[in-house]
Amino acid sequence: MKVLLVALNSKFIHSNLALRYIRAYCRDYNSMEIMEFSINDNIDRIIGRIFLAEPDLIAFSCYIWNINEVLMVADSIKRVLKDCIIVLGGPEVSFGAADIMKDNPGIDFIVIGEGERTFRQLLDGLDNKDDFSRIKGLAYRQGDEVVVTPPQPLISDLNTIPFPYKDGFEGLENKIIYYESSRGCPFNCQYCLSSTFSGVRYLPLDRVKRELELFIKAGIPQVKLVDRTFNCNPERSKQIFRTILELGGNTNFHFEMAGHLIDQEMIDILKQAPPGLFQFEIGVQSTNPKTLDAIQRKDDFNALAEAVTQILAGENIHIHLDLIAGLPEEDYETFKHSFNDVYSLKPNRLQLGFLKLLKGSGLRIRADQYGYEYTQYPPYKVLKNRYISYRQLLKLELIEDLVEKYYNSHCFQHTLDYLIEEHFGDPFSFFEDFAVYWKENNYDALSYSRIRLYEILLEYGLGLKGIDQRLLRNIMRFDWVSQAKPSRYPEGLEPKEIPGMGKAVDLFFKDEDNVLKYLPHLKDYTSRQISRMAHIEVFEYDILEGISAGRYLPKTTYVLFDYNIDNKIFRKSRYYTITLP
Repeated sequence: MKVLLVALNSKFIHSNLALRYIRAYCRDYNSMEIMEFSINDNIDRIIGRIFLAEPDLIAFSCYIWNINEVLMVADSIKRVLKDCIIVLGGPEVSFGAADIMKDNPGIDFIVIGEGERTFRQLLDGLDNKDDFSRIKGLAYRQGDEVVVTPPQPLISDLNTIPFPYKDGFEGLENKIIYYESSRGCPFNCQYCLSSTFSGVRYLPLDRVKRELELFIKAGIPQVKLVDRTFNCNPERSKQIFRTILELGGNTNFHFEMAGHLIDQEMIDILKQAPPGLFQFEIGVQSTNPKTLDAIQRKDDFNALAEAVTQILAGENIHIHLDLIAGLPEEDYETFKHSFNDVYSLKPNRLQLGFLKLLKGSGLRIRADQYGYEYTQYPPYKVLKNRYISYRQLLKLELIEDLVEKYYNSHCFQHTLDYLIEEHFGDPFSFFEDFAVYWKENNYDALSYSRIRLYEILLEYGLGLKGIDQRLLRNIMRFDWVSQAKPSRYPEGLEPKEIPGMGKAVDLFFKDEDNVLKYLPHLKDYTSRQISRMAHIEVFEYDILEGISAGRYLPKTTYVLFDYNIDNKIFRKSRYYTITLP
């Protein structure tokens, strides 16, 4: 029997870990192939590729973001390969499996829950023509009826599941590699499917260390660990961090972390990491105590804030903080407070997400209790509840878009700081007001280049009552020039022409003492070469003093920007106040 494992990933750069686990667990089935696509691929092309493979059985990995496409492909395949067995598995079909099969007559089986053991037993059952009722965690057809068997027990010993990349990394070039060192979560957050399983199971630590070394030796660019809470066992996670540090290499490792479980010893270990080795995603979701109680989330924002602040100060670990809008007991005003709390930490990335009522989650089961209305199709996005209206969620969606464009891009850092501190008092109020301007000018209808985003923010800023227009232009121009050597400027941010400045800049770069003082790593280059990797800009304020201390004093200031730096993960340039000859 020829088995085809099919993934429709959300992006081309992603890969599917679940199917690789299935293949590893069923290694003695020689005729088993993985075929991966993206949901952005042409559906007809996907169907054609699968058809030409001539499989006897196709297994699809199903999630909220690909289920519609999977069902379309499965239906078409069944029409042209009538004898082909179609199997679905994954979180999106593990709840309500009987209904899915009733609505989709081309589906023959659904693997429910953790899939390795059930899928292997299904293959054995098909080969031996066994009674499927003996297989736990399976939905199948019996005449006109759909039968759902009792749940399959979780695999207690994860070490019985082989390494999913035993065959190497062919075909995964330029893709994100996914890995897990544990399954399960110790917490019981009611919006998450991890709450439907109790306890955490771990791979043996020595095995994890060996497998992480394989990634590093293979030169994999990025490995994302999908452990729901990687540091739920702090001592174990510290050992893994130490191992990665000892192994070296250039692989970036991404972890989902609980911020309040990061202690001082872990912080001290992390301080040793070179820039770009680690990146953390930390779910805050809300700082409202009533909301945290309602979703049964145990957290300590003060402990999280202290840990995040210390780690960010090292400028070596990228930190991504998450918020979720639409949670129970969180109205528009309390969400504003949560947003400001998280923004104040200045994470490298702030993600404003929106609640999805996932099948099987506690919040979906109790949706009526909180007055939830949500889309009846994936991803089951919340439309409103008793605490927040659809209109307010629409406002938050626009704010989320602006946070992505202006905060997460890191292109407007000092401009945002100035506008927020001097004219609004808190970040949410700024983004809220900017969102109104954005909507009124129909800027939400198109996408824009970076230079145009500067121009729009300048237009908005110049219209604010009491704004110091000259200072705003200077700060924005600093942000622009700090990103890359300018070949052009956004309209309205052009520097004033200063007679003789070109000659003075040329003399500065020709002076060996200046190069040794500010640009010692460029000492072997000619002045012309140096001028391509560095830039001098004149400002009407002591701009660096303003950035560091918040006091922008009028003063003609020359700033040297050095773009030839190693750590471009956290900054694009170094800069110094200088004196021109």
